[in-house]
Amino acid sequence: MANFYIFVLVGFIGIFLGLNLRKWSSWLYGIYGFLSGFFLGFLFLDVRRGLELGAIFAFAVMYGGACVYWGRQRYK
Repeated sequence: MANFYIFVLVGFIGIFLGLNLRKWSSWLYGIYGFLSGFFLGFLFLDVRRGLELGAIFAFAVMYGGACVYWGRQRYK
């Protein structure tokens, strides 16, 4: 469960700063989100649910970060 709280903190920081999907460093947030969701789902449920939860976590971080980045670019 500690990893989940760390993921929430890191995810909010990534979303707040915005993620440029053209840079590889932004994709690290997505990979971390997937791994956090996968391990959380795998430990409490099974492999299939772990993959689904990992995909949801990764999508949420990448989509939120990209929207914030796009909004900042548009505002400028």
